[in-house]
Amino acid sequence: MNELNIDNLLTKAKNKFLLTNAAASRARQLVDGSLPYINNFDPNNPVITALRELAADKIKIKILSGPSQKPQELLVHEEEAPSATTRLAKEKKSKPAGAVKAKKEKK
Repeated sequence: MNELNIDNLLTKAKNKFLLTNAAASRARQLVDGSLPYINNFDPNNPVITALRELAADKIKIKILSGPSQKPQELLVHEEEAPSATTRLAKEKKSKPAGAVKAKKEKK
């Protein structure tokens, strides 16, 4: 397969962004010294070599999912320090209504 077809490559990945990331990652590996998995590689252009490897099904794109819950240390941190909007709401409730009117009269 000498000519790369974008439609053929898009069948290997769910979308063009995954395809781009997979090709870029493989191209970096090739630049760092990894050997190509195909015989008709381009020694001057690692991106083309990576795309040819994807087209020839030598590389599989695997989607990894991150953790579904927040780390415990972040949950503790959020409980100790309320957000800025929560602090402002509490401060506004604690001030008497007359103090706000007095400031307006001075101006």
